[in-house]
Amino acid sequence: MNKNYTKCEFKFNLLALFVFIAINIVAITNAYASSIVVDPSEGIDVVLVIDTSGSMRYADPERIALEAASLFMDMMETRNSRIGIVGFSGDTHSIMDLTPIHDAGVRDEIRHTVANFVYHGWTDIGLALRTAAEMLIENPMQENSPMILLFTDGRIDLPEWFGRSVETSYNDAWWAVENVGDAVPIYTIGLNYDGTVNVGFLEEIADRTHAESFMIEDAALLPELFHQIFANHIRSSINHIATIFPTEETYTDIIIPIQSHFVAEANIIMLSTRPITSVRLFDSLGREVAFDSDRYTISSANRYSMIKILEPEMGDWLLRIRGLPEDRITINLIYNYSIDIGFFINQPEVNGAYFNPTAPVIVQAGFITNLSFTQVQHLFLESEAEVHVSDLAMNLLEILPMEFNGTAFVTELMPYPPQDVRVNVNVRHPSFSQTTATITIAYDPAILLELNTQPEISETPEPNYIPEPLPEIIPEQSAPAEEPSSAPVQQEQEGEDTTNLLPFILIGTALFLILFAIIFMIFTKQVKRRVFSGYLEVRSLLKTGKYTALEAPDLSTFAGCISLIEFLQISLGSKAKSILNVNVPINGIHIEPAEVNGRVAIKLTTDGACQITDSVQNPITGRKLIWEKDSKLEFSLANASTSEKIEITYRINID
Repeated sequence: MNKNYTKCEFKFNLLALFVFIAINIVAITNAYASSIVVDPSEGIDVVLVIDTSGSMRYADPERIALEAASLFMDMMETRNSRIGIVGFSGDTHSIMDLTPIHDAGVRDEIRHTVANFVYHGWTDIGLALRTAAEMLIENPMQENSPMILLFTDGRIDLPEWFGRSVETSYNDAWWAVENVGDAVPIYTIGLNYDGTVNVGFLEEIADRTHAESFMIEDAALLPELFHQIFANHIRSSINHIATIFPTEETYTDIIIPIQSHFVAEANIIMLSTRPITSVRLFDSLGREVAFDSDRYTISSANRYSMIKILEPEMGDWLLRIRGLPEDRITINLIYNYSIDIGFFINQPEVNGAYFNPTAPVIVQAGFITNLSFTQVQHLFLESEAEVHVSDLAMNLLEILPMEFNGTAFVTELMPYPPQDVRVNVNVRHPSFSQTTATITIAYDPAILLELNTQPEISETPEPNYIPEPLPEIIPEQSAPAEEPSSAPVQQEQEGEDTTNLLPFILIGTALFLILFAIIFMIFTKQVKRRVFSGYLEVRSLLKTGKYTALEAPDLSTFAGCISLIEFLQISLGSKAKSILNVNVPINGIHIEPAEVNGRVAIKLTTDGACQITDSVQNPITGRKLIWEKDSKLEFSLANASTSEKIEITYRINID
């Protein structure tokens, strides 16, 4: 089910081109041959669906899931966003309809409501999911981006005497999936502490709504997962600032970089295992900030503290933290920018229900902002844009650079082989990076079928065709008459010899093809066994002393041995420029998939030009090493006078 939203209030100065920004399309939807506009949302409409069944007393005895729900609300844009809560066990016993969260008192009331949920009863996921879907369907806000986050520690579990069957609950779940369609992604988290989670069920819900599914065994990971899902949904990135081990007696000082004038919100998230005892914040001019629940907001729980700053001034801010001994505090930063990207897709002279795969599709993108025309022109000139094209399974097919034509970024798209694709636009400016929502471009299925079933035309002649020899021209001469007559006889004899070789040529060709096929199959099997798993978390420490944004390029679409620098350039596209803008010689480093004692790993080889250390600065010697999951390596120039380095952590996807 596709929804087109109309945006009520915003300013946009490139009216000559983007007259189409009257339509607001959020999340993922289908693009048809009529012109399509993708424009960012004002806020978020989220419904948190939280399992409060009796088994949660054992899966989450510290009630971390409830704190994670409050953290998600604290991260949301407050001026336009709404949140709904569905707590479920055998029934949806705790329901809070979509509620605006711009008022600090309302947010406190929501935290109190969630904190008082009681873990008891059976598990009726279907009824809860249907309730959440109905909230969004019956009470939409056209300017907001909707989503559902479903969390459970098990599977649908209802006794026969209960009055609702397991089958009915599953039917309600699929009703919710079908009725929200492409318009509402449903993210799912399974706390599989005892192995009872229906993993396939949760994964299918996420897949069919173009969201993500996560499986964990420890409830302590929930706050980190909730804020990862939040960052994914707003198409932002998590910037890891520091991990500290505080002391109760003294403060630890952390620099919080605000690197752009275009930051609308900065969320400083402090994840901990115990309550943080004291937090102080100083702006870029060194003045201490007073938390006022308006521009500067702080919220805390046992497992996290979070500061939200509205319209922060550019510069280095100072965060001072004091915590309990033996605690570990991770500080992350998520930006929301005041500049958004809209993009426009059309195909001239095509007005049917689908795009035509035999002609290019035009993609145009521009800025949505209240800046002046001159300022917007400078933004275009200082930025780079590209279109990311993926198949329907979100495997990246190609990255198309866009060119600024004086009014917009423009490029043409024509997938090969012809197929339906998903596309989004990434714009990177020295001060920010923005990625649009993803849409599906649907091509005419009849033309696709015809194009993909056409036989290939061979330019070589038929194997059994032997061209006839051209007649030989014999000049006149005074030799006896019988001598010239022998030439045609000789010509015919030669032709017979060539024809007799034909069976041997065909047999040789067939043997070559069979041998090639065998070699190909062997090679293919070897390649399949050498596919990477997981992803890398990458950031660089520049010579200015500031870190780049944390990137997480996916390894799973690569196989065999590849150089580290080539992997970063292909997987990150234009984002690789900032990561590689350091004096670190990683050209001679290669990675390939490996397996150690049944565990997935990476084999790394180096030419020795780069110094490699582990996360506690221990140097790693030797030209080969096994890189296991969750291990961080730091790459730097040996004996360098600067602190420049590249930090990379190998992660395995949570499933």
